[in-house]
Amino acid sequence: TELSRDTIDDAQTYDAAPCYGVLNILFNGFSELVLTIIRLPVFYKHRDLLYYPPWTFTFSKSILGIPNSLLECGVWVVLTYYTIGFALVSCWK
Repeated sequence: TELSRDTIDDAQTYDAAPCYGVLNILFNGFSELVLTIIRLPVFYKHRDLLYYPPWTFTFSKSILGIPNSLLECGVWVVLTYYTIGFALVSCWK
C-alpha cells in the first residue's frame, strides 16, 4: 500500500527510514573495518619492501568491492523501499 503523508505517524516513518539506513551502513562498515585491519600486515610488508605503491593496494580493494556494494544496495532497496511504502501503488497497476 502507498504510504500517505497526512499524519504524524507517516512523517515519523519518513524520518525513520533514512536513520535506519545510516545505521545499517554504519554496522556494515564495522565488518569492513575488521577485514581492513587483517590486511594491514601485508600492506606494511609490501610498502616497506617497495613492491607496489600504496595507492595500488587501496585501488584494488575499492574496485573489488564494487560488486558487493551493488548487491547490498539492491537487497536494501528491495527490503526497505517497497515494504515501507515509498513506491506508489498506481505504478504497479
